[in-house]
Amino acid sequence: MTAEAAALTSKLAQSVVAYLTTSADLPFAELTGIAVRESADLLHIRLEPELPQHRKVPILNHEPVTVLFDKSDEEPPRVFSARGDFPVDLDLVHTNRDMEADGVALCLWEEPWENLSRILTGQSFVERMRDWFSRTARGDVHPADQGLEPLLPGTSNTLIMPAGLPAGPWHVVRSAEVDKRYTLLLDAAAPSIPPPLSFALFSMQLDPVVHGALKSRPYDFGALAALIAEFGVDLWETLRPWLLAPPQIEGAQKFRALLLIVIPLKRSADDAPESYQIWAYSSLGTLAELGEHLGITITAETGGQMQTAAALGGQPADLSQLLLMPWRVVQQLDRSLAREYSANQGSTDATLVAIGAGAIGSNLVVNSMKAGVGSWTIIDDDLVLPHNIVRQTQTAQAVGVPKALALAHDASLLIAEAGGASSIIANILKPGEHADAIETAFTDADFVIDLSASPAVVGYIADHSAVRRAASFFFNPDGSDLVVLAEDADRKLQIDEIEAQYFLASGADPFLARHFASARVDRLRYANACQDLTRPLPPWQVQTLSGIATGRLLAILGDKAASARVWRMDPATALVVPVDLPLSPTKRVEHEAMRVSISNNVVHAMQALREERSPNETGGILVGTFDLRRNILHVVAALPAPPDSRQSPTYFIRGAHNLRPIMDALTQDSAGQLQYVGEWHSHPDGAAARPSTDDEGVFSHLAAQIEPTGSPFAMMICGAEDSWIRVGWAGRGRIEGVIVYGDDE
Repeated sequence: MTAEAAALTSKLAQSVVAYLTTSADLPFAELTGIAVRESADLLHIRLEPELPQHRKVPILNHEPVTVLFDKSDEEPPRVFSARGDFPVDLDLVHTNRDMEADGVALCLWEEPWENLSRILTGQSFVERMRDWFSRTARGDVHPADQGLEPLLPGTSNTLIMPAGLPAGPWHVVRSAEVDKRYTLLLDAAAPSIPPPLSFALFSMQLDPVVHGALKSRPYDFGALAALIAEFGVDLWETLRPWLLAPPQIEGAQKFRALLLIVIPLKRSADDAPESYQIWAYSSLGTLAELGEHLGITITAETGGQMQTAAALGGQPADLSQLLLMPWRVVQQLDRSLAREYSANQGSTDATLVAIGAGAIGSNLVVNSMKAGVGSWTIIDDDLVLPHNIVRQTQTAQAVGVPKALALAHDASLLIAEAGGASSIIANILKPGEHADAIETAFTDADFVIDLSASPAVVGYIADHSAVRRAASFFFNPDGSDLVVLAEDADRKLQIDEIEAQYFLASGADPFLARHFASARVDRLRYANACQDLTRPLPPWQVQTLSGIATGRLLAILGDKAASARVWRMDPATALVVPVDLPLSPTKRVEHEAMRVSISNNVVHAMQALREERSPNETGGILVGTFDLRRNILHVVAALPAPPDSRQSPTYFIRGAHNLRPIMDALTQDSAGQLQYVGEWHSHPDGAAARPSTDDEGVFSHLAAQIEPTGSPFAMMICGAEDSWIRVGWAGRGRIEGVIVYGDDE
């Protein structure tokens, strides 16, 4: 390794250098220079793209680029053409003119960097650059069904104007600032002023009574007073000091009285009250008219104004002539009543954290609050924009407001009980000053639920020690499938391990065929920035599946087992078919630099194939998914030996017939998540499941072939009593472990 390479800080830059300088395969690229700056690591690379004979854009056989890497890899690398005659006059799409660097910047991705960085190895990064030049030469770098590119890049501040023709005048009716990003909402109408109160409230509580026969409803003050006298209370005497109090005297000409009489009810004389009855009556006239009829106050003109004061020796008029208006009283929802009305069988509150307040997040939170599940803390740093209204619960009044704040506000209004919902306006992956608040929310929560459809977020909550239990709810790309993954109550099977087994099912289970087929349906551009893309989702489809998601949440809250379930909807018929995905316990091997999880079904598959082919040795390839940011490898499948393999009692040589199509299909059907991660083979009875000299040679070959690419590589040996595993990973060293049979817990 050169001194320049050793000085690189970016792990992605290191991976690219390792791939270009040590790969056993031809990388079709050449490293031509390294530079280390205070702000970034630089690599100069000459690419050799695959080019058509007739090129729509004059891309050369060798294209020089300069790549600027963020030293912490927190931001995506920037790629610039180093050609002085690069055809900028063609106004190529997926490029931009960067004033801070010398050259034309190439737009290589639209995916969020938090997710892409998890799986972007040095090899895949180089191949992505080569592919960009190849597609540009062919003229298909920008698909015909994708929205037009913007003429100018977007900015971080937002001004939201009324729809239709831009004809003023306008008023700023709302503003928001999140992480120094400002949003102003304009409207043609000025903000409205809340109307003044029109009632003055009087309330009193009687002594508890045993419930009994219905009484006749009174409709005048005399009848009401007579009924209350049966409970030993003089309504006139009780009302007198209230009417003479300053607030009522001062508002006597403006307000009407609203009388609330509360009666605790109990089942028998010795029981405690079980419920409360509330009688409500309002006066037809003002407080001044009520007080004068009762002989408590008098109103007269003084100095040209009407003044109300206490009556001296006044006598009430005929109280039966003082009509009152009765009100039907319906109690506001608390969580207990909400559970009753919604047929929620749960009996206790739950404290929940929602990460994401988008399509499924907003509907799930609102629906669950209506079902009385408990309280939510909602974490999201995005703002409500006009296109969100199609599939979220917010209305146009929330446009320009942080999604978390708007959802918490709306959810809290559903239940008349404190602690309904609160918000943390933050990016969960970059919490900054909100880290302590998020830590507290996780610590207090019974369940932390990912609603972001982001594998990076799943990894974050899987690793967080404060999380008691985690789940993930999301739609597939075209919104026709609902996926719900949930940990067990003891977190023996963590959410990222469940996710890895879900990826295996998406690639191998016929029921999930084409589950990820529309992984690039986000072609609809809602604004004028490169990543301002959204996925068109029918609101009725979102609401249907979100309703199912809420029902599943209620079930999970009462079930301690881990689970993975997918509901597939036929949009044409609205038929929804559910399927439970089988989950396997995992074994973990880890040290400070990496963690490896191996599903038990991998071990069981190897055992079954070993038994089937005995006394011959057998083997195959290992399939898994990995996270470069978290240094985690999940091994989820062991495939059988291809038919051209050589098997005998003393050796095994794996063949390759039809293996590449099988692996390519798994990768494609899982949206790129499933990868080849190594080899496995069996040892016969009497031979320990430990590497022989030949096995060490195979592992060295794996290291030579795979380590330069930046991907992890594994070898497993299946024996009679246990299985052995070794994993290597560039920059992370080696790790070994043993899995003893019969220990499935």
